[in-house]
Amino acid sequence: MRKKRGYTLIEVIVALGLVAAGTLAFGAMVPMSARSARMNANYQQAVSLLQHKVDQCRAVGWGRLTYTELQNAGIIDASPTTSPYRFTTVDTLTAIYPAATGTLQVSDYSSDIRQVTVTMTWTGSPVRQGNGTLTATALIAKE
Repeated sequence: MRKKRGYTLIEVIVALGLVAAGTLAFGAMVPMSARSARMNANYQQAVSLLQHKVDQCRAVGWGRLTYTELQNAGIIDASPTTSPYRFTTVDTLTAIYPAATGTLQVSDYSSDIRQVTVTMTWTGSPVRQGNGTLTATALIAKE
């Protein structure tokens, strides 16, 4: 008797089971990947905002890192009038994040260097992934 060529029913069922398991595993990873992408986008946007704020302070310069000068330059909000200042309204952070606050603190590092610390904190909804806090510190020297 000659053997018939082809696959048995059991071989076909096992192959279909393996394909189904692979498809399910891939399908389970797609939502996690989307959440990670949203979280990375939030952090990337925050890093960009912090860097922009540091660059604005550098442009103002060492001698003008005061409330009046920073407020006139549109870098900080009108209140509070003492450090740490806020930049939540001036940069419309709540348009980017559901609940965000940005602070800018200026302190003397030494007699001819000022330290600028910019912090941004946000909380997200379950749909827009994530809560986060980022801080950037820069030293601005007297010219």
